[in-house]
Amino acid sequence: MEVKGSVLQSVPKFIEKKFGRPAVRKWMDGLQPDARSAYSATILPSGWYPAIPLLALPTVRLCDLFYGGNMRGAWESGHFSAEEGLSGLYRAFIAVSTPHFVIKKATTVLPTFYRPVAIELTQLERRECTVKITKFPDPHPALDARIGGWIEQCICMAGAKGVKVEMGRLLTLGHPYSEYHVSWA
Repeated sequence: MEVKGSVLQSVPKFIEKKFGRPAVRKWMDGLQPDARSAYSATILPSGWYPAIPLLALPTVRLCDLFYGGNMRGAWESGHFSAEEGLSGLYRAFIAVSTPHFVIKKATTVLPTFYRPVAIELTQLERRECTVKITKFPDPHPALDARIGGWIEQCICMAGAKGVKVEMGRLLTLGHPYSEYHVSWA
């Protein structure tokens, strides 16, 4: 399982924005040597990197250090990743789109950040839907939460109010797929 470098770049940016530059150093000091080495070097935004050692485990470190072990930190970093990754032209496009259109597009955008991944949209109704991930070879709770936060922020960026994303079945819990139930007002 691999993740795009632009996603990795968002992690220390998120920490710096939320907790300050010294917090990034504290986070880096606690990373495994391979992750510390990667984050100390230049991460190419278009490059592909191993997801577990360079994204999932550093996200767990973020949660342990700044959120008392709560995966809310992963969720919030997913929000930030959507803001960072969907900037410029994407942001302008999302701002004039409907939540339905954005959630449909999310199923094609997410695979540009993670590979291999298969994602589909089910139960699309007036103000709700279910996003179903059927292929994600290395599931991890931190990645589940990051993706949930990313989906939530994408819908918010489309102007939806009262957005709620709930994780249902998860590959990390041994289910055959992961699902995110999405609703908005």
